[in-house]
Amino acid sequence: MRWVWLALLLVVIGVACSDAELTFGGPLSLNVTSNAPIAVSDSLVLEYDATGQSLLGIAVTWGDDAVDSVFFAGAQSAAGRVAHLYASDGSYVVTATVTDGLQGSLGRELTVDVSP
Repeated sequence: MRWVWLALLLVVIGVACSDAELTFGGPLSLNVTSNAPIAVSDSLVLEYDATGQSLLGIAVTWGDDAVDSVFFAGAQSAAGRVAHLYASDGSYVVTATVTDGLQGSLGRELTVDVSP
């Protein structure tokens, strides 16, 4: 008799959940900040905060042909920081791009001034 009740319960749960849609995480978003302006002798620190449904990672292009990336393995949110040391002064465009396995990619740009 217990098996009958268990089977009936599973059928009721299945019917109740058949129209439901489970969504985890949220809309893809990315916020970035830095400690710019900096001197050549200082590291630029880029802080990021991302949300999504299945974040795969973030790639940071520093504007001087260097690229760093961090892998997220399907997370719904990620925050952290990456640092970079420039070899010479100037103005650089830093691009951070987060990729979500379900929602695509989203990028943000910062212009960074590096003094001598």
